[in-house]
Amino acid sequence: MTAHCLDRWRRYLTEDDYSYLIQYVENVKNNISNDKMIILSGPSRTGKSTLTNDIQTYLGDEKFEEYVYPCEIIYNENIKNLGYFCGIDSLASNKKNNNAIINFIKYKQSFISDTIHIEKVNSKLLEYSRVINMTHVF
Repeated sequence: MTAHCLDRWRRYLTEDDYSYLIQYVENVKNNISNDKMIILSGPSRTGKSTLTNDIQTYLGDEKFEEYVYPCEIIYNENIKNLGYFCGIDSLASNKKNNNAIINFIKYKQSFISDTIHIEKVNSKLLEYSRVINMTHVF
């Protein structure tokens, strides 16, 4: 069996989280809908950004796009298969942005995000998310 390009992350995640992540990324690659957003959660230096960069490299720029401001996806003419938000906890106070992201998830848009403060992420948004805890400090 051929190793997946994200296989080096297997030892840093639970088996369930790793399997979910691989299936999620493969769904994006093969234009198959996902029904949740992945949130990578953990303190600084646990590999959240590096894992996201590895996913971007694997999928390529034609399927992956970073959104600095969540509302910018609404006006984007060509939405990529996987959208990335850095620091999803910063949206906690903006109900409008949270609702927009939830609506995109309901319509099967795939997102990945990260946070060091999972407790600050909007609780309604968490209902539409799979949290993967990153605990290994590099």
